Amino acid sequence: MPHVMLTDKEIGDYLSYRFKLNELIHLHFLFHALHDGSCGESICGVSKEQLIESVRTVAVAWFATVVDKNGLDIFTVWLKMYPQYQKRIKFYRSLLEPHLQLIRRFRDRTAFHAQPKFAEFFEPRLRFLEKAKDIAKGVQQFLDLAKFLIKREHLCDPNFSSRILDVVFDAELQLKCKINRRWLIEANILDRSSIYGITTFK
Repeated sequence: MPHVMLTDKEIGDYLSYRFKLNELIHLHFLFHALHDGSCGESICGVSKEQLIESVRTVAVAWFATVVDKNGLDIFTVWLKMYPQYQKRIKFYRSLLEPHLQLIRRFRDRTAFHAQPKFAEFFEPRLRFLEKAKDIAKGVQQFLDLAKFLIKREHLCDPNFSSRILDVVFDAELQLKCKINRRWLIEANILDRSSIYGITTFK
């Protein structure tokens, strides 16, 4: 199946997704570190159970923004980037579909935003807790797919890294700022060779 070139806007959307994905992964790591006791039984006197709930609330909100059609909608971008993996991408999206409405309501009423009426604020949390294990499994499956596709970014466009850099340059010009290239490399958003080349100096 032939590749379809991403537009400049879609490259920018993808770069925003990579930032949000890194944050989601960090929240995922923190959730598991709290869960398995790596952070101790409490932090500043707050029980790890309460901290786990807070981190999970934020992580689900981050996740919703990445997959929601009113957010970054990464599945649509993926389908264009990776036509050879369409069946895999559509399959993983189908696993999430039954939960997306609940995840979106949880984000909008409880996590990112808060309904002032307490019953309306708390109801999505209640429904979420009923499906928490299924949703957690869906998030893990999403992260597995994201990892698989990230390793193949360079295949979707021969100039992928340079096009990402163009987006960074454009943002710097627009915002009159300097975006730290080293941070982008350490965050695995940019490949080191795209900035420094492949020549090694002795």
